[in-house]
Amino acid sequence: MAFATTGAPYYEQLLMQIKQQIVDGSLRPGDKLPSIRAMAMEMHLNPNTVSKTYQLLESQQAVYTVKGRGTFVNTPTKTMINPIAVAEMQTKLETVLTEARFLGVTEEQVQAWVTKAYRTGEQADEHQS
Repeated sequence: MAFATTGAPYYEQLLMQIKQQIVDGSLRPGDKLPSIRAMAMEMHLNPNTVSKTYQLLESQQAVYTVKGRGTFVNTPTKTMINPIAVAEMQTKLETVLTEARFLGVTEEQVQAWVTKAYRTGEQADEHQS
């Protein structure tokens, strides 16, 4: 996993990479994440950056930690839906869509991108059954 040198902070980039792995099925419920130290070494990050990422994932109920055993991917449930996070995501999406319109991207192209992204997630879901 490579990090962009500009844009989002590294902890946010790592957060999104882990979430993407959960969505695409390469990380499944019960899978153990590398220790903070191991992830920091693997990703060439400060351990505090990885720790912050893991804490955010835990606060979002994407992972859980068992003291002395490690951090594991949580089983997704409908109760995990956070209305505040959904509203924030909607605001971000509206910003991205404004930028897309400004750049001349058609609604059909955006819909195709969304469909492709969701189908990738559905294929991962089918493999979990």
